[in-house]
Parts: sequence; structure tokens; C-alpha cells
Amino acid sequence: MKELSLSEKVALVLGVEHPTGRAIAVALAEAGADVACVATSPRREAEVAANSCANEVWAVGRRALALAIDPLDEGQVEGAVDRTVRELGRLDILVNAHDVPYAAPVEETTTERFRRVLEGNLTAVYLACRAAARVMLAQGKGRIVNVLPLLAERGLANASAYCAAKGGVLNLTRALALEWARRGVAINALGCGWVEGEGLVQDPETKAQLERYLPYRRLARPDELAGAAVYLASDAADFVTGQVIWVEGGALSHV
Repeated sequence: MKELSLSEKVALVLGVEHPTGRAIAVALAEAGADVACVATSPRREAEVAANSCANEVWAVGRRALALAIDPLDEGQVEGAVDRTVRELGRLDILVNAHDVPYAAPVEETTTERFRRVLEGNLTAVYLACRAAARVMLAQGKGRIVNVLPLLAERGLANASAYCAAKGGVLNLTRALALEWARRGVAINALGCGWVEGEGLVQDPETKAQLERYLPYRRLARPDELAGAAVYLASDAADFVTGQVIWVEGGALSHV
């Protein structure tokens, strides 16, 4: 279907230092988009990850831009959007795949730590959506995809701060969908199950516990999320906004 093609589109993907963000960036490029690959940390290893992701985009024949920013610095977030438009010509798609995992009992979570988890997972998404919308609303069209974990929908003991932050992103997505629908900007969420190499599942014991819980008895591969991301970024999803597409291996089917 030609509606699934992203030819002549430009995407900005935040969080390419994570396996999911990287896989989505490359999939958008394979679908025809030029991609700004943005790591959401100023650390050297994040910059390396952004450049590596950009090289993958170039390898499939699309233009790429590599950046590493602090996602809580408004100036840097706005700058990433401006540079994407300046160097790649426009901005059609924003993907927020940034993630700050955290797990601890609430009595061990200081107020400062709670604020940091909330800001890293929720405020960062808000700033990116607002910055991208400045361009998208002006041109009358755009697509935003916020990547969410299962804990945006379900609570989990010893993860209250993280659950609160991700649940906030889910409702932010719904609220902005209502605000921007008649102005041409659709915003949806890609809900993910537990993914290989992401967050807390890198711990072998935690990974084994999760695999026993999932119907498939394995975690998701990052590339298995890519098809849904391409769909939500494409013209095939023109009448879809404020929704969550779950790619979670049946986890939410549990009682």
C-alpha cells in the first residue's frame, strides 16, 4: 500500500541509544523516511549510539542526522527540531522512545528521585511533543508516536514512580490527540511488552521471571515493534489518534 510508504517524509526519533528506538529509526528509513537519530543523553556513549544509528539509516539509502541532547533542556530539544528542519528539510514524524527505568519500594524512593523519574519519563516527552508541534501545526500535518511500556497501563509493586510517569505519558497522548486532531496532527502510543536489552530486563533473573509469565515464553525483539511504528507514522493511520497499539506478546491478556 502506498499509504504505508514514508517516502519524502522526515522523522525525528528520540532515544536511539535504546534498542527499541534504534530499531524504529531504521524501520522508518527502510519505509522511505530520512531520519534524525537523537540520543537522549549528552554522554559519549550516547553520541556514539546516535552516530551508529545514523550510519544504519545511510546504509539503507536515506539521509540521516545524528545528535545527542539532554531531553530536559528546552533549548536543546528545540534545537534538535530546528536542526532537523534545517538539514533534512522538514519534520513529519516524531517518535519518543526515550526511557528512564527505575524500580524501588516507595519508602526507599526519595522525593528528589521521584521527581527525576517523572521528569525523565514524562516531562521529556512533553517538551519533545511541544517542540515538534510548533512545526507540525504550522504545516497542518504531523505524526507523533510515544513508545510506552506495559507499566503505563498496569501497576507493579516497587515501581510506583515509573508507573506514574509512564501512565502520565499515556494520558498526555490522549489529551494532545484531542487538542490537535482538527489541526492535522495525530498522536498515538506504541505500547511495548518487555523487550530484549531494554531497562531492567537486562538482569538475567528478572528476564527469566518475565519469560515464564509471557504466553510466548520469550521477550520481544526490538525489530518486532517496528511494523506498528511505521503504520502509526504513515498516511495509513490518517484517522487514528489518541490510541495505543500494543505489541506485548499477550501479557495484558493475563488476569
